[in-house]
Amino acid sequence: MLESSLTPETNIHAFIANNPLFYSLPGEVIESIVEKVQEKTFAVGQAIFEEGKLGDSFYIVRKGQVRVTKVQGGEEMVLSELGEGEGFGEMALLIDQPRTATVKALSEVNLLVLNREDFTVLTRTLPALAEKMNKLLTERVSLLDSAVVSEETLGKFRASRSFTLDYSSLELLMKLNEAAGGREQVEHCKECGQLAREMSKMLCPMVSEEILFAGYLHEIGKVSLPNELVLRERRGEELSEEERARFAAVFEVAVSILQPNPSLYKAVNFLSKLGAERYSEMPLEAQILKVADDYLHYSSPHYHNLGVEKALKRVKEGAGTRYNPRAVAALEKNIRKFTEVRVDSQLSILRMMVLALDRKDNYTYRHSLDVRDMALKIVQKLGLDRRAQEYTRIGAEMHDVGKIYVDESILNAPRKLTDEEFTIMKTHASLSSEFLYDIPGMDELAAIVRAHHEKFDGTGYPDGLAGENIPYLARIMTIADVWSALTTPRVYRLNKDGSRKAFGPAKALSIMDEMNQNRHFDPVLFEVFRGIVNEIIEEIGPDGDLTEWKQQSKD
Repeated sequence: MLESSLTPETNIHAFIANNPLFYSLPGEVIESIVEKVQEKTFAVGQAIFEEGKLGDSFYIVRKGQVRVTKVQGGEEMVLSELGEGEGFGEMALLIDQPRTATVKALSEVNLLVLNREDFTVLTRTLPALAEKMNKLLTERVSLLDSAVVSEETLGKFRASRSFTLDYSSLELLMKLNEAAGGREQVEHCKECGQLAREMSKMLCPMVSEEILFAGYLHEIGKVSLPNELVLRERRGEELSEEERARFAAVFEVAVSILQPNPSLYKAVNFLSKLGAERYSEMPLEAQILKVADDYLHYSSPHYHNLGVEKALKRVKEGAGTRYNPRAVAALEKNIRKFTEVRVDSQLSILRMMVLALDRKDNYTYRHSLDVRDMALKIVQKLGLDRRAQEYTRIGAEMHDVGKIYVDESILNAPRKLTDEEFTIMKTHASLSSEFLYDIPGMDELAAIVRAHHEKFDGTGYPDGLAGENIPYLARIMTIADVWSALTTPRVYRLNKDGSRKAFGPAKALSIMDEMNQNRHFDPVLFEVFRGIVNEIIEEIGPDGDLTEWKQQSKD
């Protein structure tokens, strides 16, 4: 993982500030919460609180998972499972009653804890926080509490329920998805299974694995349809009555294909009901999967391509008839969480690539951290919001990852590059952005990374953008990028003794001042940057050691 200039205390601040529970709250509210929370760690199986006891705290999961259970008819029932970033324990504090459930650690879990007194003071004095807590209370949507349930359905909530499936056959069966509808269908089914599993952790956790498998395999029945018909339906084109009837049968076809595997057939047999018009006609598992499947059909660029908001609106319109309202509520809560889990996973892979690049070219890794730190100073001096700061941080850390494709002999050439070599080197900006374009919701950040070598006068690369056509944060990153290049020892710039040379702050500013006169930089942003550098010069002198200063500023 990349180094961070954040201290553990500010990491807690960032965790709370970026948590969906608190994301839209004003900065002063975040500060109040950070001042009050305490960290606690619980071992696997340890009870955090128990049903029937008085509530004394509100909890936020910082790391790990917890399970929420209650005793019903003398048996332990699982209501939900909660993971990183989720809060619990607010009910007993808001309505002043004993705990209605027991919460235990599923793994070693690190929690942020707000005691009753502080929780009460904060929610009474901060209406925005009280509104968030009341909204959280309404999001407790376990299907166990939804209505009178049959004995068969009740069994799906029992903590003693034991069910295992063989994952080794799953990848092979996924080839049926590829045969039926190509890579787009494979991707859709994987997303559907993963989203439905996350929803089931709120609704009925003990069936989450069956739902995952069913999500992966629910469209294999399309192998019985002509490819042209599959593509037309995927695009949302009008189908004849006969064609709709063929599609209505694909879920029963999927189940029939799985008959040779008795355990899998039994586990996902509920798929045969997925085509029902009303949720009340479906088993519990199908109700959850149906919501996830239809939402992704509506939202996916490869399917109906309505986008997130329109897709969610369409699903919400069917709540109470076509869809179980609690499953819709679980979808709404999980959409952002699901996207963030995928984004975090993919950003982690990119960070691994940056570390791999460090083994190839140590300068690029240190340079990325340098660019991040100066760009953040500019952003903070401008008073930009938390979103801009986060985009700046991620963008700077990733802006040169495309250099993984550039040969080491070019990256570390101890001389001026040839025209041919420079042409190859310039590809790194667009290559870096392509990694980010592949991550959901990262298009804006990808555009920023792509433009970090554009010049204000339009003579930069890769697109020759000029002035305000260059993304605002890219203009900031351009300044920070040049600053780092000048103030970091470089292989092609040597002292008289042969050691690599870095310019001091005054000399670097002088060089950049001349570049600014030639309209290399946004002139307004450059003046903000100049003020920051002048503060550095006042602190360490015009020829001060920036390497040491940079390290101290991290500490």
